[in-house]
Amino acid sequence: MTRKRPFVQFVLCIAAGCLFFLQGARASNPYLAPSGLPYEAPQFDRITVAALAPALEQGIAEYEANVAKIRTVKPRKATFENVILALDAADSTLGRVQSISGYLRSNFSSDSLTRILVATAPRISALYDRTTFDPKIFRLVKTVYDKRFASGLDSLQRRTVEKTYRSYVRSGALCTPAQQKRLAEINAELSLKRLQHGNNIVHETESFVYFVSDTAELAGLSPATRRQFARRAEGLGRPGQWAIGLTNGDYGKVMGNAENRGLRETLYKAYTTRCNQGGAYDNKQLSVDIANLRRERARIVGYDTYSDMVLDVNMAKSPEKVYDLLLPLLHAAIAKGDREMDELKAYVAGIEGPDFELKPWDRSFYSQRMRREVYDARTGDANAYLLFDNVCKGVFYVAERLYGFTFTPRPDIPVYHPDVRVFEVRDRQQAPCGLLYLDCFVRPGKRGGAWCSRLRSYSCRNGEEKMPLITISCNFARPAEGKPLLLGLSSVKTLFHESGHALAGFCARGPYPQVTGNYPRDMVELPSQILENWAMAPEVLDRYARHYKTGERMPEELLRRIERSAKFQAGMGLVDAYASSLLDLEWHTRQQPVEDADVDAFEQAFLQRYGFPGYTDMRYRTTYFNHIFASSYPSQYYVYTWAAVLETDAYAAFTETGDLFDPATAARFRKYILTEIGYDEPDRQYIRFRGAMPSPDALRRRLGLSE
Repeated sequence: MTRKRPFVQFVLCIAAGCLFFLQGARASNPYLAPSGLPYEAPQFDRITVAALAPALEQGIAEYEANVAKIRTVKPRKATFENVILALDAADSTLGRVQSISGYLRSNFSSDSLTRILVATAPRISALYDRTTFDPKIFRLVKTVYDKRFASGLDSLQRRTVEKTYRSYVRSGALCTPAQQKRLAEINAELSLKRLQHGNNIVHETESFVYFVSDTAELAGLSPATRRQFARRAEGLGRPGQWAIGLTNGDYGKVMGNAENRGLRETLYKAYTTRCNQGGAYDNKQLSVDIANLRRERARIVGYDTYSDMVLDVNMAKSPEKVYDLLLPLLHAAIAKGDREMDELKAYVAGIEGPDFELKPWDRSFYSQRMRREVYDARTGDANAYLLFDNVCKGVFYVAERLYGFTFTPRPDIPVYHPDVRVFEVRDRQQAPCGLLYLDCFVRPGKRGGAWCSRLRSYSCRNGEEKMPLITISCNFARPAEGKPLLLGLSSVKTLFHESGHALAGFCARGPYPQVTGNYPRDMVELPSQILENWAMAPEVLDRYARHYKTGERMPEELLRRIERSAKFQAGMGLVDAYASSLLDLEWHTRQQPVEDADVDAFEQAFLQRYGFPGYTDMRYRTTYFNHIFASSYPSQYYVYTWAAVLETDAYAAFTETGDLFDPATAARFRKYILTEIGYDEPDRQYIRFRGAMPSPDALRRRLGLSE
């Protein structure tokens, strides 16, 4: 029997003690402990902000221990399993905690939660950088990469190895130590500044309140809207007044309906100058810093611009290809938009006289009047046919007809807020497919917009499948107490859109994370945008669009008005959208740093250089452009247009059969796009589904830009 030396015994005792301590911490922390719930759903009834920091510490410790173990592998013994798969699994605990905390930050943010995430973001960034820049780790990755064809790997294993190797190279593994040191500094700064940028947008949007004391100032607004403003004022300690904000749909209601021009101007300026007024929540310098840091990072790893680096792994491959798509569409949209603006000005002159100067805060108001009076494209009465629960049933109907999914309420699954509804998803054979968390209503602490995210993606490790946990978040307005929860047409399309993302998550399958549901960013909107087509299809509307009182179908005349409304001033709307897409590229295709934090001058120079007309009202401006500065779309806002080309062609595959639910077409789309998209290059996967790549011509015709 070999006796252990005292020092070794000491080390083993310390290790055993640490392991015991960590296991104890795991067992008592709701972020970490086995939940015992179906699908191992998070214990949202136990999760607290106070438990987050210890959970992150645990995740960090486990990640470091796992990476240390991988470092002990000898290069000659490096394999797909003990290097590539081991690296994928190394941060499984940390990744789970980050998924939950990211979900909480987006939906239920608080100052205490933000402080923890801001404090830990640079540290976690440095943690991953140490692995990326570790020469021993990269040597192991490269060893497996170099022998990928000679080691008997199958095609998915080789693709996983190649994607892993490429990610290390793109992250700086081949850079000099001095360059890696600077990259680590940049990554840490970016992780913090992106959080701050997003938090500032939430704060500025939520904190704005404009009080009205005279009901005459609210002329044109519906009684329901006035009651909503009155309830908010009373809740803020100002009974007898009306409180108007920038959330809960307030902005759109005022801009489209308020006869008070001064009120519209106040709301417009508040909305379009968010985080651009100085003070603690100003995003001008942050925006410039983020863009400059990204540019520097890209150049260190060998790219001319940040856009070149990002698009290299997208379908587009280069900024030039994006410009080739956007600029012809923009020029056609401007030509159409100019005609629409001339028509609008003539209409306004007939009301207000020839000397009336149409301002940006007038456009929506007079456009709505023109929509009603000239084009008879009123759609407000459609809301009575769009009861929220019925719209959900419509989404579920489409999912079942296309892919066989069923959605069953699971009120027994704990949630973080009573707004959230949970549904269990099963397939045609009643096999479990995961859980959907549906959270659709505006509230304080929730970021604006709508999005789909994953608490957990599908995985299969050591033969054990784990089904996805998918969340949908929207910001629909709440009805008054006792009133029905009715949606507008745009909200219906939003719910279908985000449900398309969710269906992609439930369909995704694959043995390795790098190939499971792994869309390039400019294809990720294909599953969501294509599902919007079914929202307005007569067969689907017949299922869910019933009057909330009488149960009657939506009348044909209303359907025709909805169709006319969708085409009304489409050119000006496209100009606004393309302006934001090109502004994104303007920030990220620069080869020289931006020296001045005057983002207004930056934007004006950009608009003039591209010849944007004076009526252009960018969908997002720099200081509140969450997609590109605080979220995961930098240099990629164009993807909605790129995906529209794909989606127009893909939907035609269904319509050409004469059956919107054609089983063979749905099966091909599910297999090659939703399930196996990561198995090969995305263009090859699309060709397997459709037979050829599409051109933008069909999209131009659909948008009315080929006239």
